[in-house]
Amino acid sequence: MSGGGEPKRRNATMGEDQIKRDGTLHPGFIAPDVYGFLVPRKGFEVDPDSLTELPVPERNSIAILSSYETEGRARFGAFVMPVFFDPAYGRLSLAEREFIGVIVSGVNHCITCLVVHTDLLGKYIGDHGRARRIGINYRQVTLSDRERAIADFCVKLTNDPGQLEAADIAMLRAAGLDDEEIYYVVELAGLFNMTNRTTAAYGMRPDDDFMAEITPAGG
Repeated sequence: MSGGGEPKRRNATMGEDQIKRDGTLHPGFIAPDVYGFLVPRKGFEVDPDSLTELPVPERNSIAILSSYETEGRARFGAFVMPVFFDPAYGRLSLAEREFIGVIVSGVNHCITCLVVHTDLLGKYIGDHGRARRIGINYRQVTLSDRERAIADFCVKLTNDPGQLEAADIAMLRAAGLDDEEIYYVVELAGLFNMTNRTTAAYGMRPDDDFMAEITPAGG
């Protein structure tokens, strides 16, 4: 990513034609990307207290979820928050939950979900670079048999759920998961597919401030 002094010095020597050719790739370009495809109800403002209770990295676009169904966001949060973030919930570790979120969000190309959960996975495993590589192509990352089986299963559930069969569950069992753990893998992968689809269809994206916050220093 640009942001240091060198690109600016190089651009200073460019002719106008070169700068024009760069278009949106020019470091000085300000992206006009909207925070959502839908427009929140006129005059609606998100309650600041609700953002404290349910922190999200898309504060500008979260109004879409709140303005059309005033109780909807609270109801949705009460459902997903324990599944995603409560350490005491279920049988999967927080790292495994984020791993599943990254795999599913990568398949669905959900920008917000992939960015957010890759960052969380990096924090849980203490390696943001590895988390990003998992998000890009987990098949080229060293994984345990359990992790690889979970990833492969989640990809099939996401891409072709109608083709799932008993053999797919047997594959998870062979990798060491018991049926209760498999239950939570299915629940979580299914829930991420739902949030991926709604987030993508609403056109929601992370705040620019959040993106700047997770950008590596110097880049």
